[in-house]
Amino acid sequence: MDTTKTYPRPHPQTAGRVIDGEAVLILADASQINVLNQVGSLIYELSDGQHSVADIASQLAARFDVSYAQAESDTLEFLHGLETQSIMILETR
Repeated sequence: MDTTKTYPRPHPQTAGRVIDGEAVLILADASQINVLNQVGSLIYELSDGQHSVADIASQLAARFDVSYAQAESDTLEFLHGLETQSIMILETR
C-alpha cells in the first residue's frame, strides 16, 4: 500500500471528538462508545481526509520518538482495525 496516496477519514456512521487528548468515538450502527489512548487519539484526529497515512506516521515518529517505519506500520495496523469495524475509511488517491 502506498501510504503517501492513502487518506483516512471517519466513516459517516461514526461521530467522534477529542477531549483532553483522548478521542471518544460513538458508533451509531453498533450503539457503542470507544475511547482511544493518546496515540490512537492522535491518529484519529489527523484522519480527516486531508492527511495521508505517511503524514500521520511522520507526526507520530516525531512526537513519540520512534522510527518512521515503526510509526507507519503501527498506523496502518491501527487504521485497518478501525476500517474493519466501520469506524474509518481509507481512500486511495
